[in-house]
Amino acid sequence: MITNIPEYEDFEKVAKECLIQALESFFNIYCGYKKYDNENINEEVPLNEVWDHNKPTFRTSIILLHQGVETYMKSVIVKNSPYLLLEQKRSDWPSLPESKNVEYSSMYTYSGENLLHTFCTVTNLKLNSEKIKFIENIRQNRNRAIHGVGDILNTPNIIIIDILKAYTYFFGKDQWFNDIKKWNQSNPLFGYYDWDFESIQSYKFLDFLEVTIGIKQINKFLNFELSGRKYLCPTCFYETNSKGQQLMSKWAFLTPNKPFSTMLYCINCNFENEVERIDCNIKNCMGNVIDMDGICLTCGGKQ
Repeated sequence: MITNIPEYEDFEKVAKECLIQALESFFNIYCGYKKYDNENINEEVPLNEVWDHNKPTFRTSIILLHQGVETYMKSVIVKNSPYLLLEQKRSDWPSLPESKNVEYSSMYTYSGENLLHTFCTVTNLKLNSEKIKFIENIRQNRNRAIHGVGDILNTPNIIIIDILKAYTYFFGKDQWFNDIKKWNQSNPLFGYYDWDFESIQSYKFLDFLEVTIGIKQINKFLNFELSGRKYLCPTCFYETNSKGQQLMSKWAFLTPNKPFSTMLYCINCNFENEVERIDCNIKNCMGNVIDMDGICLTCGGKQ
């Protein structure tokens, strides 16, 4: 018989890990660059030169993206029946009484076009020609990366968008950001400095995406509409300041986005805060969203 037959959750977990690591690879490069918070260095060494230097990492991310997509398709197939994934002829299965047991992982499974056809047959996803073409493009980009040809490696934004698109296609909007935060919080070292402070550091990931793909693209992968002016989040602001650091990243939005709204929602920490709509008294600041402790959430100045 065939032993140690996997569950679909096993494949789904690996698919998410591949996609997260593909995205984290770019994020780590960006964070390494941001550590050199020096205007002269940034002028002499622009970010695009750092991206160009890290093209080998680009290749790894493309391969991880492809692996994540294929592993997700396998999870869907296995959820229907793990035997649908086996490529070997039935006559080669250890099914007869005199046959020895064989572990599932040692048997050949479908890949490429056969995997795609099997996936399309059993999935309940709303597939269309656009999504099928997307999956096929991922496979072709992976081949280009392995063979070292094509222009897919010139900038990271195309690959980053593809990773987020795959995550959203398969798991829904928001899930990529939720899973990245869960992944980082599962680190055994997470929380030893300060759990709340470390938790809000996810804003750096949003900053990274804003620099690489822009707000309009990020908006496609979140349920919350990133429209209107961005503001400092009081929760993130005070948590950062309590550790002697200054937060200027803005990921809070008025809800609803109206002139007299008095609620502010932060997509980074998922908190909602009440605010006052009065003009800031700091010179040259045009802000009129003030938190309940008198901090202007446009400039960060104390009223």
